[in-house]
Amino acid sequence: MKPFFSIITVCYNSEKTIERTLKSILNQSVNDYEYLIIDGASTDGTLDIVKKYEPEFGERLKLFSEKDEGIYDAMNKGIAKAEGTLIGMVNSDDYYEPDALENMQKKFEQLPESDRKHTALYGMQRQLRNGEEIEIEFVNDRILGEGMICYPTCFITKALYSDFGAYDTLYKSAADLDFLVKLKKTTDTHFVPVYNIISNFELGGMSASGRGAREAARVRYKYGVYSKTRMYYVILQSRIIDFVHFLKRK
Repeated sequence: MKPFFSIITVCYNSEKTIERTLKSILNQSVNDYEYLIIDGASTDGTLDIVKKYEPEFGERLKLFSEKDEGIYDAMNKGIAKAEGTLIGMVNSDDYYEPDALENMQKKFEQLPESDRKHTALYGMQRQLRNGEEIEIEFVNDRILGEGMICYPTCFITKALYSDFGAYDTLYKSAADLDFLVKLKKTTDTHFVPVYNIISNFELGGMSASGRGAREAARVRYKYGVYSKTRMYYVILQSRIIDFVHFLKRK
């Protein structure tokens, strides 16, 4: 019997953080899930930590470890292997609230049957810096493109990925934005808000960098959210900020 959820964690050399992620899956209030860990051939203790928890997960845990072409290539591998109705992505330095899956399943089952096939649910996210809460973030899909839905809170149907494709691996940090805006602008996807805290997100990483800002600007121009002038302004601004940061490091 296929699971209701497929949860995917992409990781590489994540020994410092992945245990918290694993525990957050084990501590879910519902257990109708498979947990796919897509590891990029880690060379630290990541795999040892994952294997330590295999007895607790049992057959629900599926570990794959091989080199990949980046985070979105790894995510696409996970999606291809996933068998659940709803697919969620939790990063190896982030973690779910204990009732995250329960809240998503309840909301999904409240939807009309006709709306379920092409559905993307999303919720609220606790932002952290060095483990300390900064804010609770929620971005409504009505402004998707200008803003970005908290991606670790997203649960997207397997059918939607099958029908509309997955992540464009030409991007290094904005393929998730590209995918969601594509769904919003060009498909019949139902975006459904869930007003609960779903995930806890550690700030930082490439998407917060100048490169991430430049990729996001190009995505927004591609789908008509930004004018060409605004795109070039954001790109120039991000390069100036990167240069200032470079000077400060010298």
